[in-house]
Amino acid sequence: MKPWKDVTLTDDYLFSQIMKDEEFCKLFLEMLMGIKITKVIYLEAQKEVNLFPQTKGIRMDVYLEGDDEIYNIEMQTVHKTNLVKRMRYYHSAIDVDSLLRGNPYDQLKKSYVIFICNFDLCGDGLPVYESRTVWKQNGREIGDEQIKVVYNTSAFEKAEDPRLRALLQYLSTTTVTDEARPIADKVAAFKRLFPDGRPHMKYELDLYDKWCEGKAEGVKEGIEIGENRGLIKGREEGIQQGIQQGRQESMRDIVYAAFEQGLSAEVIASLTHMPVDEVEKLRETSRT
Repeated sequence: MKPWKDVTLTDDYLFSQIMKDEEFCKLFLEMLMGIKITKVIYLEAQKEVNLFPQTKGIRMDVYLEGDDEIYNIEMQTVHKTNLVKRMRYYHSAIDVDSLLRGNPYDQLKKSYVIFICNFDLCGDGLPVYESRTVWKQNGREIGDEQIKVVYNTSAFEKAEDPRLRALLQYLSTTTVTDEARPIADKVAAFKRLFPDGRPHMKYELDLYDKWCEGKAEGVKEGIEIGENRGLIKGREEGIQQGIQQGRQESMRDIVYAAFEQGLSAEVIASLTHMPVDEVEKLRETSRT
């Protein structure tokens, strides 16, 4: 787990939490897109959309509704091959979620799905890529008002707009220019609210617990399927032990990182739900 002092705006927890501040969110989006956000009707970080029990749910980093537009902003630091189709699914989920609130088709707002990447998704060395749906025969826009925008922070030097260039540079290198100063100052002020990084640690632990639960359920389901087919017999106990051992090793790494950040054994115990004496034992082993 990354120490709190090294956490930046590109980290999931910090980005989603600070973007809950409406003024910061407006400033960030205005610098990013070169537009003026006049009014925010609805703002939610880590918005979950679970349309139906049988469909895949999503969790959006930041969801923002203005008078005429919807913005979904995602911070992406891992280069995955399915990002474009993920953007497509996000658009669909946003539209269906809006219609479930009773809106007819013609009242669907223009929607932006925005991915901010620390890598070049499209491979042309550009800082910004924008996609709109067009008719194949004449190249004209269809007018469905679904817009995908991908930012490549590593190409910040090529951004023509000075405010965008400053923001992408800050995201890529943490360098603070005059234009990026308002963003950097707000980030620094937010981090000072939690000098020990306790909420960040709890967030990471919660994510890890969910990951472990999902992995255990998946392994169990796979074993049951295999046993039903006569392919796997008597391996569940060994695999569960392996999962438990892996969890213990990862928890040990988390405790070590917490001690490095200066948290007390009592605080770490409350966050990890471990007995204080076990935390103290890990403190001793971290010194050897």
